[in-house]
Amino acid sequence: MKKHIIFSATLLALCLAAFSTHAQGRGQENSTPENKANKSATNLQSKLGLTDEQKNKVYELNLTTIKETRSLKVAKRNDQSAVKEGYTEIHKQYEQSLKSILTAEQYSNWKTIQSEARARKQKEIAEETGKKGKFNANEEDPEEELTWQ
Repeated sequence: MKKHIIFSATLLALCLAAFSTHAQGRGQENSTPENKANKSATNLQSKLGLTDEQKNKVYELNLTTIKETRSLKVAKRNDQSAVKEGYTEIHKQYEQSLKSILTAEQYSNWKTIQSEARARKQKEIAEETGKKGKFNANEEDPEEELTWQ
């Protein structure tokens, strides 16, 4: 019996160590601006059919944008409205620069992809909010009994 307990504890410890190492590896791999910029540029190349020259320009644009947003977040961490305004400005600059890199058709496709992603994200947020027991009241009759979903 003692051997079984020791074996089970050892096996559990090995599994936890392996899981921890795997999770740390994934986080480190994607955490550098260069890796994020490359992943994004490669993704756009596959979705929009970018040339190698366009991909390189998009990579440089992504890298610059990621670094700007990180430095903004650090510099203005105590002022959320300034961070939001800064993000808006950085996004506008990104979009203008991307428009000059892409063809008209590629840019149009990119805008479509962005709209679909935004709608998908909003739907996910709405579903999560609904599933977490958001208080639900019938809007037509506010006097009606309130229920939890």
